[in-house]
Amino acid sequence: MKQLTAMLERSADGAMLVNEDGNVILWNKAAERLLGLSAQDVIGRPCREVLCGETLGGRPLCSPSCAISSKLAGGAGVRNYDMQTHTKSGRVLWINISSLPVPSRKRGRFMAVHLFHDITKRIKMLQLAEDLHALLSTPGGKAVSETIRDHSTAREAEALPAISSALPLSQREKEVLRLLAAGKTAKNIAETLYISSATVRNHIQHVLSKLGAHSRLEALAIAFRPGARLS
Repeated sequence: MKQLTAMLERSADGAMLVNEDGNVILWNKAAERLLGLSAQDVIGRPCREVLCGETLGGRPLCSPSCAISSKLAGGAGVRNYDMQTHTKSGRVLWINISSLPVPSRKRGRFMAVHLFHDITKRIKMLQLAEDLHALLSTPGGKAVSETIRDHSTAREAEALPAISSALPLSQREKEVLRLLAAGKTAKNIAETLYISSATVRNHIQHVLSKLGAHSRLEALAIAFRPGARLS
């Protein structure tokens, strides 16, 4: 038990150890930094009252009849589930949790470790991507990519969203990004701009690097934020 406690105290993830009754008996420094709650604030309280967890959609998740506890009682761990909670100051925080049972000396009883880390940025990026999809729809409900197929090349630029001049992109990189937003493939973009597909791929890699994005969708979400004008 001392070895487990020492390991949890050193963990870079938030860590909470609960006893057989579901009350918190350990709360590490990483958890304190994430939620703003000190060990003194949470030790002895039921974990459901500490986290007051909700699903990402806002439905209650933590309760006396916790489904996670039921699985842990059966000896099964529960990995990688997401939860919406709040910091001590009231700020909404999204966390990813892994829960593991810890054998107890008492027959038929168990303790549990909950490890969690902040995924707020990832959740906000997903929400931003959803906003992007809405942004890239015309008032008639027709996606920009569908509109592009119905217009000549001369009118394509008029239907595409504007990209902020503050972004560190060249004019050609912006053209490639705008065509990606229109649903164009690398081959389509090459044909439209009269360049090779390899050159298009190079431009896309430069865009990802400059924007610090890990995917084309993330790059689009950064470039076309909600509220952007249509040029």
